[in-house]
Amino acid sequence: MEIKEETFKTTLPIQIRFSDIDALGHINNNIYFSYFDLGKTDYFEKIKSSLVNWTEGIVVIAHISVDFFSPIYYKEIVAVDTKVIKLGEKSGVCLQQIRNIKTNEIKCRCESVFVTYNPDTQSSMAIPDIWRKAISEFEGKEL
Repeated sequence: MEIKEETFKTTLPIQIRFSDIDALGHINNNIYFSYFDLGKTDYFEKIKSSLVNWTEGIVVIAHISVDFFSPIYYKEIVAVDTKVIKLGEKSGVCLQQIRNIKTNEIKCRCESVFVTYNPDTQSSMAIPDIWRKAISEFEGKEL
């Protein structure tokens, strides 16, 4: 399968734990979602500025889809790359991949739909303009 090359501004090295390994000696597929969560947290931490009040709402994941290309084995040195590729009125799409840092082999790729959520009203909310601006400026394009 041909994997389209993507450019990411955010990369987070992942420390693989012994408990991440399954009986076949590679990372259990369920663990990938923890790695993706770490990548998203790192992404939003990097783009927030003193002007962005991230407590105005929160981001929740509404849908996630993963393509697994090859297994990750214990002792491999991997990183999760993250970017936002689309922003709607109340939701956005993150593209992430986990890759071997030494070989740049892409191990898997993930798209997740996030929704901005107001915990006080317990409902979705519009993405605040200041969030939209911060994400667009970080990505270097209008989203």
